[in-house]
Amino acid sequence: MSSINQNTIRSHRIHLRSATRRQIARQNLPSAIARRRRVLETRRTNLANTIRELETDLRQQRRALATLTIEVDLALGRREDDKNRYETLREEKEQLKITIRDNFRQSDLGMKYRELKQRYDELVKNGGIDTDNIKKVVDEIGFTFKQLVKTNIAAVKAEIEIAREIYRAASEHHADLYQQQQYIIGVISELTKDLDRALLHDRQLNQAHGKRQRHTRHKRGKKYKTKKGHY
Repeated sequence: MSSINQNTIRSHRIHLRSATRRQIARQNLPSAIARRRRVLETRRTNLANTIRELETDLRQQRRALATLTIEVDLALGRREDDKNRYETLREEKEQLKITIRDNFRQSDLGMKYRELKQRYDELVKNGGIDTDNIKKVVDEIGFTFKQLVKTNIAAVKAEIEIAREIYRAASEHHADLYQQQQYIIGVISELTKDLDRALLHDRQLNQAHGKRQRHTRHKRGKKYKTKKGHY
């Protein structure tokens, strides 16, 4: 009889401990759910702030890119104009040299140069001696022609040097702006990727939150049906 009583008491204590644990678990359940909800809301709030920051950065970078793109296009146009100016002046210089040469050939000095040059070439070919110093006169006339060309193209040559410097500066300016443009394009690409990931994470959090809510309602509905069936 004593053994039965001891077993009964022990069973009763075990039952009380189990009941106590279940009661504590039920009491802690709302606080655990609340903590999870607070953590979730904190994550969602932080993520929302991140998304807003990324969207703000993207808008700023896109505005900067739009402005810079205009500057790049203008710089490219100026560079091409300066390049055309430089190439045009070079063509003018070459054309001027041709004109000076043609005029020289038609002049008395030019015809004398051709005559002496021909005599000197024949003399060298035949192995003769230049007793009349033909070579000296030919060189003097040749030097005179070179000085004539140099004097007459000096102005356009100076313009070419200026145009080349302007074209070089315009090319460097365009290259610098273009590098800035490409950098901003890269920044926008990275920000877009970050924003896409943040939006995906936000959707996943919302879906996870929605699933928990639906899962809870499903449990309640099932429990209600069980009670209804029991009655």
